[in-house]
Amino acid sequence: MNKTALPPYIHTQKDYWGRTKDWAIALLPVLIWSVFVFGARVITLCVVAAAFGLGFDYIAQKYILKAEKGWQIDGMAAIYSVLTVFCMPVVVPLFLPVCSAALVVVAKNLRVIRGKRLFNPFIFSTATLYLCFNGLMTSFTRPFAYFSAFTPVLDGKLVQGYRVLSPLEYMADGSVYEDGVLAQLYGFASGNIGEIAVAAMAVSLIWLLIRKEASFNCTAAMLFPILVLSLVFPSGDAESNYYAYSVLLSGGIAFISVFALSESHTVPLTSLGKVIFGAVCGCLIFICRKLFGGIECGYYIVLLLNVVSPFIEKFTRPKDKIRKKKQKEEQIPAA
Repeated sequence: MNKTALPPYIHTQKDYWGRTKDWAIALLPVLIWSVFVFGARVITLCVVAAAFGLGFDYIAQKYILKAEKGWQIDGMAAIYSVLTVFCMPVVVPLFLPVCSAALVVVAKNLRVIRGKRLFNPFIFSTATLYLCFNGLMTSFTRPFAYFSAFTPVLDGKLVQGYRVLSPLEYMADGSVYEDGVLAQLYGFASGNIGEIAVAAMAVSLIWLLIRKEASFNCTAAMLFPILVLSLVFPSGDAESNYYAYSVLLSGGIAFISVFALSESHTVPLTSLGKVIFGAVCGCLIFICRKLFGGIECGYYIVLLLNVVSPFIEKFTRPKDKIRKKKQKEEQIPAA
């Protein structure tokens, strides 16, 4: 494969495959731990999603968007599809990763301005699946209850026998997760495939930071207000610090802060813009959880902020850079 034919990735010196490798390595800690906790069905779901993500993206680029000569498959379509699988319970039927891959490709190629996507692909896919298949997307089973890797649709009675509440569902009535904070931190809690092992996601974040694919300021700006608000407004009789840790480690908060806020097409490129994006995201997630209980609202909040991200970037861009850019454009003679 001639990689030099690939255009450089936007805002970096990497081509598509260079960035794909960085993200693939970042997903490995979460994938390995999820297989250990939930079994081989995790691999099947990821392979199905990745294969259909690449296939759908190839069809979209070649036959619908009529990509220019020299274009090659973008491996990020597979990465985004796997990230959507990480937002699913392990017992979902095999057709769901196929649907998620199709939604990823739609969002991946939906742009409003050059170089910026309207929505984060895997967040858009996940949010849509929650709307259309809420029952399937909230069928959480206990860890180490291994299911068949190749059964297209698992028996409903079998799944119900292993059904448990996720930490976020526990918090719907003001409680905290009964198995404790460490179970959430090390991935022994119930929940979605890739959202329970916060320690594994921390390893992924470190790698993305090393490879300059993530912004620590953006991630910290999201987590800090959630921590502060949780300490100031604890729930029920729970100790404020224990409640705060439970909030940070529950649902998709860690997942969004590590992976969604590292997707450079859908967050502001300016440092101040990233901080504003992360801080607003964190505050809105905490407020919505307080108002609506155990509903995972983070995905919808990220989509909302994706829409306003270009405006945040515009108003936080240094004025001298804008002026120099305009001067440079004026010096270029018209074709």
